[in-house]
Amino acid sequence: MIPRVCVVSALYHPDLGGLGRQAQLLSERLGKDGVDLFVIARKMEVDGRAAFSPSVEVVRVPSLFSKHHILEEISIKNILISVIFSLGCLVVLIRRRKSYDLVHFHGASVPLFVALPFLKWMGKNVLAKVAAANLGTEAGSLSGRYGGIGNLLAKLVRRVDAFVAISDEIREGLLRDGIPPGRIHRIDNFVDSTVFFPPAAGEREMLKKLFGYSGKTLVLFSGRMVPRKGVAHLLVAWKVVIDDHPEARLLLLGDGPLLGDLRRMAAGLGIGDSADFKGRVENVPEFLRAGDLFILPSLQEGMPNALLEAMACGLPAVATRIGGVVDIVSQEEDAVLVPPSSPSGLAEGINRLLSDPSRRESMSLAAARRSRFYRSMEARVPVYRLLYSNLLGSGGMR
Repeated sequence: MIPRVCVVSALYHPDLGGLGRQAQLLSERLGKDGVDLFVIARKMEVDGRAAFSPSVEVVRVPSLFSKHHILEEISIKNILISVIFSLGCLVVLIRRRKSYDLVHFHGASVPLFVALPFLKWMGKNVLAKVAAANLGTEAGSLSGRYGGIGNLLAKLVRRVDAFVAISDEIREGLLRDGIPPGRIHRIDNFVDSTVFFPPAAGEREMLKKLFGYSGKTLVLFSGRMVPRKGVAHLLVAWKVVIDDHPEARLLLLGDGPLLGDLRRMAAGLGIGDSADFKGRVENVPEFLRAGDLFILPSLQEGMPNALLEAMACGLPAVATRIGGVVDIVSQEEDAVLVPPSSPSGLAEGINRLLSDPSRRESMSLAAARRSRFYRSMEARVPVYRLLYSNLLGSGGMR
């Protein structure tokens, strides 16, 4: 039986964060693999071009603030965006109810909460991927929040047929919300190895010259400029690092609501000449292949796509020891793990690797090897295909 699937992903786009990028890559690959699917996504205005497969139908649902793309923080604006999108999504789900048997939500938040009662009433199977832990916005972090409302939402999502947990921390959160263990499937995020791969011989220096950093040691951060990414701690650490490594440059790729504040913070710390904020860039893989070291200073993550992508490009990492990260790397083999919220720990880890090029090289090989064999998209697609078939074959896994 060919699975008939509706994918719901508000941020279905390659350049707006890991969740939307994972949804797009997986959906397009599953479509090539024979799954009959269409996507419901939020209608957005995004600078730059993005490639979408013409073979996957994407139904774009209007919502408020079409240029606003960072929805993880709890705010009146984000709640309004999510609710309006969710209602529009529900209309599409009802109108097209005869064209799918299973709905796969990328993100287990407001769209899932709104649509779930109607989907179960219509006899549909529901799969929800949880993207983050402990934020209070998704299944797995609801119980005990919002004056009892969180407990009601936790009870509601127990009607979901199956969950995908991308980290052990998320799995534990789902268990605390009362989800039976048999409905939780641990499936890692993946990397598109056709886009993210190590540099060829001489390519790193060529790219450094192209970007204007010839002869420099490049340390990279890639991600959204939001509080949980911990960029402020990285800037404080960087002030210490450049005292020992004046040849190093910190490149920060990504935008977000804190971008202006962080730029001013860098200027106030006196590191503006060695910390370059690039904003959102479309050629992230080329920057990663130009880099010598990757930094992930996050305070909270699900399974960080930015770290997976850096590893696939052969970058050793200094990363915070938090849920999701510890599922990806091995201490001292392909990364140095440091405590979260610790500028001194970050500085120490960065200095260690900048002072030891041979160690960076061995960690680079280990990072690329781990990413290639354990986190590839090719390995994940059959797992999702099997999960779809099992759900549809059993009428829902309970």
